[in-house]
Amino acid sequence: MEQDTETRIFEAARAVFVEQGFEGARMQEIADRAGINKALLHYYFRSKARLFEAVFRASAAEVLSQAATALRQDQPLPDRLTTFVHTYIDLIRANPHLPAFVLEELRRNPDALKAVVAEHTPGLLDALGRGIEDAVAAGRLRRIDPAHLLAHLIGLCIIPFIARPMLQTATQMDDAAYDAFLEARKEEVSTFIHRALVP
Repeated sequence: MEQDTETRIFEAARAVFVEQGFEGARMQEIADRAGINKALLHYYFRSKARLFEAVFRASAAEVLSQAATALRQDQPLPDRLTTFVHTYIDLIRANPHLPAFVLEELRRNPDALKAVVAEHTPGLLDALGRGIEDAVAAGRLRRIDPAHLLAHLIGLCIIPFIARPMLQTATQMDDAAYDAFLEARKEEVSTFIHRALVP
């Protein structure tokens, strides 16, 4: 029962924080969504800051750990890149408010995001670099700095989510059409990256 209550609080808090950010969220709204009183909410998490930290770390870790795992797989690098793109886009489509949530926290408290990234991506750039060298040696890819490759991957995947209002207006897509566009991004980005790296 106690675990159920804590889980309900956590999920309610995640929804409120992701939608409204730290500053906009109210503990009373979180308590209401969790179906408990505010005193019980404070019993479990003590403060808004502690609750936010728990939600932020869990949300960021979910994306980082799965994305990093995709890039560390025991596969040729081109296959790993495709897996990363599909995994990353699927994760963000399932949590569409997450990019803005993370960006807001990056502005508000950059050290918090640095700590989560450091925890979940140790050795990632080295693994990516080794994959690049293996692919270059096999004649499958041209050489590229792994930091640039990682930046290209993240940027190409995340911008359509962050810039959705602007892109959706510019392209005159309704919600259904834009959701189809996001699904199509998986193949589009994978193909774009592979073509850019062909030697």
